[in-house]
Amino acid sequence: MSQPWSIEVDSGLVDEVRCRHEELGAEFPRIALFLFGGRDADLVAATLKRIPEPALGWIDEVVIVGNPDRELPQAQAEEIRERAGERGLRVAFLRQPRNRGFGGSRKSAFEYALQRSFDFAVTMRGDGLHPPETLPALVHAVVVGHRQLVVASRVHRLLARPPGLPLARMLAHRLATGLQNRLLGLRLEDYHSSYRIYPIHALRRLPFQLNANDRTFDMQIVIQARALGLPIEEVNVPPAWQEYSTGRQGLREVLVACAEAVDYRLHQLHLTRRGRYFVDRGIHYTLKRSPTGSHMQIVDAIAPNSRVLDLGCSQGLLAQPLAEKGVRVVGVDAAPASETTLVAELEAYHSRDLEQLLELPVGREFDYVVLSDVIEHLRNRAELLRGARRYLKEGGRLVVSTPNVALWFYRLSLLVGRFEYGARGVLDETHVHLFTRSTFQREVEKAGFHVLRERVTALPFEVVFESTGRSRLVRSTARFYHALARLWPTMFAYQIVLEAEITTLD
Repeated sequence: MSQPWSIEVDSGLVDEVRCRHEELGAEFPRIALFLFGGRDADLVAATLKRIPEPALGWIDEVVIVGNPDRELPQAQAEEIRERAGERGLRVAFLRQPRNRGFGGSRKSAFEYALQRSFDFAVTMRGDGLHPPETLPALVHAVVVGHRQLVVASRVHRLLARPPGLPLARMLAHRLATGLQNRLLGLRLEDYHSSYRIYPIHALRRLPFQLNANDRTFDMQIVIQARALGLPIEEVNVPPAWQEYSTGRQGLREVLVACAEAVDYRLHQLHLTRRGRYFVDRGIHYTLKRSPTGSHMQIVDAIAPNSRVLDLGCSQGLLAQPLAEKGVRVVGVDAAPASETTLVAELEAYHSRDLEQLLELPVGREFDYVVLSDVIEHLRNRAELLRGARRYLKEGGRLVVSTPNVALWFYRLSLLVGRFEYGARGVLDETHVHLFTRSTFQREVEKAGFHVLRERVTALPFEVVFESTGRSRLVRSTARFYHALARLWPTMFAYQIVLEAEITTLD
């Protein structure tokens, strides 16, 4: 039932949002308010009535997500729409073909929000337990504070035990929250509040349809946001309400959420692979400064004060560390210069489709041609390797790297019937050809090169542990693994880097 809480609307927040609304006019974000679990027409109507008057103009549409097991009668639905319309609220009813549970109803809501191209979606209970009076605080966070995913937190670290919350339950909440924060590297106070506001642009990049249909959905979407690098903020919303009907159910949900955080860490370690955590990060590639990785080993292979042609240079990642050695780099990639953010250290950039015959306005003037993790993306890789010969000096070198599909982990994965592509790594979904150590060397030699030196890399522990590279433990682990990779490259090398000279001069 709706609670008789007396909550004052923060006039300061309201004034700031009102000013922003007047300033932006038609550009003000389109916000959809989704009400869930509203089986009682009177409670739904009372919830809508409690929305503060100033906030009415900020909500583009109220969407009442129906429950197929107990649909509101048509007459009651029309009455709700009419009464809300008197306050200037537009109400829509979202029907579901079957009862898909807590998470399933949110999937339907998010799909509706994506289809209607809203900017933000607020998820709120339709029975009045989530205080609509605090809606301005959530809107303020995203419109004025430029926050992204915002959670209305019931429990605040600096406050005493919230009213109505037993001491044992509060202590259990603190313990579980501390564990979840430790596992995920976050600093949240209330993982289980379902009163939230979501940015729609981020939902487009999250595979939320793969999430659970129960209440685990909320925890999984927090983890997905964390995997995407989306900041998660909290606003203090009094008072404390119960998300779960019983303490036993709440305990179960907390334990499941903790297990989900552990499962995500196992996914990062590649011990499990969960499709729901393959989020769309946009740009997949960043410069990795680990000395056991391919980027720094390629940099080490290039002599100071030389000239490099970097084919498939992305934004020009390698030009930054090479500039420290006095190396001049000309970059080539498919993206037009106007559509990519190039580093200042590039001497020049040429936009070319590397699947086509390589024609550049330069001659045989480069000491090195570099293809860093490029050929596995190409069907016409043999022609690109041959074309690279035309730009190398007679004593020049080709430096080329690619992942090793025969890595021990993928051998074990195949043994248990698992071979899943993802957003990055050896099984990057954009790879069209995978190499072993021997097939990679053969590909280079067929193109008219003689391999002079082979380097191998460790697993990318910086990425696995999301480390900055300053962790002593991560560096020690990488060095130990790199020693294994040098001893047994076919089994342990994550990537192979070849340095080769021309045998056939064009």
